[in-house]
Amino acid sequence: MPENLSEDQKWELLTRSEKLGEVLLKQGKLTLGQLEELIKEQERTESPIGELILSKGWMTRQELLAALDLQHKTDQAIIDSLTEMIQRNTGDDNK
Repeated sequence: MPENLSEDQKWELLTRSEKLGEVLLKQGKLTLGQLEELIKEQERTESPIGELILSKGWMTRQELLAALDLQHKTDQAIIDSLTEMIQRNTGDDNK
């Protein structure tokens, strides 16, 4: 993580949810060019990325659901970690 970030910026980086396009890019399901195309089309049409992917035939519904499941699990892991950290810190204050 870059050292020149403020504490708020570091917190934002550590806790922000991954977007579906990021998940698919990391999995190798989309290329950077495809993701850029989807983002431009999404800005123009306001359609969800998942719907655009399906309409282009780039993925099956099952592949998309698997990626959405992974995205949800990643978000839940962040929530669980933050909850545990808060509980630990709150517990330390009560000693």
